[in-house]
Amino acid sequence: MLVTSAKSNISFGRALNSKELRQFSDVREKAKKAAGQTGKSIFIVHDTCLPQSACKNTGVSSLSSQDTLDFLAYMKPYLGFNTLEILPAGELKNENGFYCAYAGSSLSLGNHQINPELLTKKDFGEILTQEEYDSIVKSNMIAEKDSLVNYPNVVDKNSAQESALRKAFARFQTLGDDTKIKQDFKRFVSKNNDWLEPKAIYQILSDENSGLDFNCWSEIDRRLYDSTFSAETRAKRITEILNTNPNEADFYKFKQFLADEHLAIGRKNLNNLGIKLTGDCPIGFSRDEIWAYPDAFSKEYQIGDLDWYATALNYETIKDPQSSSAQLLKRKVQLHAKRYDGIRFDVGWAYVVPKLNRADGTSSIKYLGDDVLSFIENAVKEIKGEDYDLKNLIYEFQGGEIFSGTSLIPPVQKRVGIFDSVYMKDTQYELWGSNNALERRGFRPYVMGVGNHDAQPLRQIANGVPDIQIDGEVHKTDALDALAKILKLDKKSLENPVQFAKAKWAEPMMAENNMMFYMDVFGREERFNMHGENRIVHPWKNFAYKIPANYQEAYHRAIQEGYGFNIMDSLEKVFAAKGLDKTQPELYSKIVKFRNILNEDGFAPIVKSNKYIKPLVIAAIVTCAAALAISKIFIKNKKQTDNNTMQNTPAQNTTPAPQNPTLNPQNMNDFLNKTKSNIS
Repeated sequence: MLVTSAKSNISFGRALNSKELRQFSDVREKAKKAAGQTGKSIFIVHDTCLPQSACKNTGVSSLSSQDTLDFLAYMKPYLGFNTLEILPAGELKNENGFYCAYAGSSLSLGNHQINPELLTKKDFGEILTQEEYDSIVKSNMIAEKDSLVNYPNVVDKNSAQESALRKAFARFQTLGDDTKIKQDFKRFVSKNNDWLEPKAIYQILSDENSGLDFNCWSEIDRRLYDSTFSAETRAKRITEILNTNPNEADFYKFKQFLADEHLAIGRKNLNNLGIKLTGDCPIGFSRDEIWAYPDAFSKEYQIGDLDWYATALNYETIKDPQSSSAQLLKRKVQLHAKRYDGIRFDVGWAYVVPKLNRADGTSSIKYLGDDVLSFIENAVKEIKGEDYDLKNLIYEFQGGEIFSGTSLIPPVQKRVGIFDSVYMKDTQYELWGSNNALERRGFRPYVMGVGNHDAQPLRQIANGVPDIQIDGEVHKTDALDALAKILKLDKKSLENPVQFAKAKWAEPMMAENNMMFYMDVFGREERFNMHGENRIVHPWKNFAYKIPANYQEAYHRAIQEGYGFNIMDSLEKVFAAKGLDKTQPELYSKIVKFRNILNEDGFAPIVKSNKYIKPLVIAAIVTCAAALAISKIFIKNKKQTDNNTMQNTPAQNTTPAPQNPTLNPQNMNDFLNKTKSNIS
């Protein structure tokens, strides 16, 4: 079931040709190693937002699509990433037009993981016709379908994709029991029915109760999995529900089977490109999971901080490996271990120092020590094997009570933390939010980036736009001194938005592991996830900004504008700051050469003939040309609108090598020594 790669040969101006790209990749890897970046380079995307060509635009993308494979194959050498991280892949719920990945399910996969095009192929028994697949594409009629995800067309119960999947399921049921797809389905159900069946029953009961929350159901249905309720009564009711609705239960399991299969295909395709897949494991659970495992959750408190809360596992019992809370956590973790090469743990500090919020308004911090994290790691090893590299598990430690004085608490010191530099600041004691500060406080190893799905976009920060979600803070003002000192640049030059953005991109390249969020890579200024009252203005835009089908042009435009990620520009700055330009001048000159090539302007789309060209690519270009033209018109109009609300500094075609810094190395050492003594 491998989707084969068809390489696009579209060249936009000075996008690199095949020979240059090989040289570029060689220089990139040598330069990263010299700079000290020898670990993970993580490209973070929301897989629903991956590009879709016009003729395959169902509204929601999939990791297993050809468009995704082509996109990642194109971007991999330019960005130098070896790991793709996707946001939580669970079932999404419509909350007044908002589909939040972090509010989805923890055990099950969402319908958006299903790639309906694959169901037209022999590997899946051709259970969907081409016309039925095309009907999903035709139903995606939103005005901004080239720039925004259309979740309702794929995820909702009355969606075009749901209708097509019911037809596929009907054909699936007619297949012989000895067919491969039927055998694969039976194996999947037998291994996962412990969570599949309760979820299927919940869907049936939710429909019977018109979508009302389970607290409004009859007592028996409300307590169907409550161990304190009559076991005989519960078993009888479960049998009754399944006997009355066999097709609905099997249809739910069928969709979960397809989602699991298609995610596995996407992962295999990535691995064939030399890319590992990391999945995001959410801290919370969906309503059906809370209903199905009532003994695992606390009835006294919620977990959370600031503006978010989630129903909490029972942290009073979670350190007992046999408790319901520990067993549910283990099931969640092991499902992620089976699906992905690595795992990012959302709100990772909550497995060490969770904040428990009670109904009376009081809260407390519970210290769990090393026990829960060790339990998680052992659960992963049961799936992956004892020799599994635990550095593939990364934790969101950017929050919570993870410090004791100025030192990290011991459980955090042992794990890979993930951080961003949004809140970089030159404080009295240290360059907070930088590699320097993290390493001096004991973070090692860790992953550093300029931002993530929650943060204010780099482009906004570079232009001095106040962060409306953090009391109007202007993060650029705070970061100027720190960046100037770290990279040995003139602070005045960093007031230029473009130069500031480039400096911010460079700083994470000093870390052993780095990350980059796709919105920042493409120089986007829209905020991916708005919080609180700001969310209600355009709820359907949250978690919905698509990578355009003309991603080659969009990426190179972003570089030329100065806000996108030009890895060679970043490496040039790191080399200059570390003195590597003097000790490795030949490599440095090649870095500068490729930096300047990528900064060159002029987009004249052409098709080059080489050994990789395929008729399919040419056909796709012709078929999708009209849609791409519409997309360009939309982007042009949007830029004109955005320019009325935000001032953008014109891009510079080339960036000169740094001039003599005002802060010489001796002064820099004096500063670091001073801050070190203040902390200790």
